[in-house]
Amino acid sequence: MKKTIYLAWPIIMLLFILSCQKTDNTEPSDENQGVSFALNTGTSFKTSDCFNKQADYAKIVISSTEYKVDVFYIDNKPYTNTIKLDEGGHTLTEFMLMDDNNTPDNTDDDVLIAATPHEGSEFASYIEQPLDISFTVEAFIKTELGITVLCYQESEYASFGFTYFGIGLAVVREQFFFGDFCVCRLDDYEGSPYANQSNGLQLDMPAIAKIEVWNNGVKTDEFSNEEWFGEGQVLRVRYLDVMNYADNYEFKLFILVRQGTEFNYVHFHSWTFSDDETIENGGDGLVDFVLGNCMPNADLVLAPWMNIPPTATYTITD
Repeated sequence: MKKTIYLAWPIIMLLFILSCQKTDNTEPSDENQGVSFALNTGTSFKTSDCFNKQADYAKIVISSTEYKVDVFYIDNKPYTNTIKLDEGGHTLTEFMLMDDNNTPDNTDDDVLIAATPHEGSEFASYIEQPLDISFTVEAFIKTELGITVLCYQESEYASFGFTYFGIGLAVVREQFFFGDFCVCRLDDYEGSPYANQSNGLQLDMPAIAKIEVWNNGVKTDEFSNEEWFGEGQVLRVRYLDVMNYADNYEFKLFILVRQGTEFNYVHFHSWTFSDDETIENGGDGLVDFVLGNCMPNADLVLAPWMNIPPTATYTITD
């Protein structure tokens, strides 16, 4: 009898162990599977008309589905909550930061603060990656994507657009310029673009000019009024001011003048400023300049241009 009990004991223990082993059919949780946006910045935002108040939520369209995602701030930097998405490829087609105007239950009075422009739109060139943006969500992995939104006070945001993403804030700024060119010898400019101005060649003509935009030592853009021969409208210069970044600008002014026997753009002046600063304009919003002495009250007065040949041959006779 005792022998029978000894033999049965290992069998009982084996059955007990097997009864405690269950097949685990539990799937891994996909609670954290999705995408979000976060701001990549090392410094605080600069003050601007666009970002002087915090966004309440982001309006996002991904693969034809619209999402309203809360925005939260850490050290004044915006982040979106995670959007839960299926595994696989997705396309981001709209991304907009919104202010709920203190009426979270009523979207009729919500205000668009900033958004990401679409490829081919007027402001697409100001950011590295305009919409649409394709991305992939992997199973059980939270994806964090970087994205830049632009603020431009006068635009209608017709082509702007946004998962947990990095949101880089930027403002498209602009300044306006108009110049005069005082000429001593009209015949020096026959055959030049100045001769195409509506009043022809004059002693005091609108200056045909171009402005190069340099940011932190790198040329980023160039604007010219030669298309309309310098008259009838101002020269508008647009440039990007990134909110979390120190932008040091140099605007290089070139004016079309006669140089030897050719008509060339010559560099006459550079303005330097930083971030949201503006060039001194006398309070009227227009930086006016003059090459010569015919408009002494301009914001910038440049010495008269003298067409001196780079080389000359002299003959000395007795």
